[in-house]
Amino acid sequence: MDKNQLEGIGHQVKGALKQGLGRLLGDAKLTADGTAERVGGQAQSARGEPMMGIDKDRIKGVGHQISGAFKEGLGTLTGDQTRTAAGVAERADGKRQNEAGSARDKAREADHAKDDTGTH
Repeated sequence: MDKNQLEGIGHQVKGALKQGLGRLLGDAKLTADGTAERVGGQAQSARGEPMMGIDKDRIKGVGHQISGAFKEGLGTLTGDQTRTAAGVAERADGKRQNEAGSARDKAREADHAKDDTGTH
């Protein structure tokens, strides 16, 4: 994974958090800024070099877990059950996405090991 991809994913997570907080607070500028940062991060991540060693779903899954935990915490703090439930769901989706990426990483590593030993 190259630096652009990592930075892009970071901007996606940060933008999603800003966007969610802006919506929660009713702050249109913060929501718009978060949306712009998230979309910019997606574009930056897409321009990166091919992944080397880590499936991109693992990184994105972690981002969804962080975002979901943030939403869940805000929902709990404000008594907003809908936001809390959305956070729990996003966190669970992120965990599944991370696990799927991890499984692909393991399969790729097993294929690489077979290629190194000459067995296929």
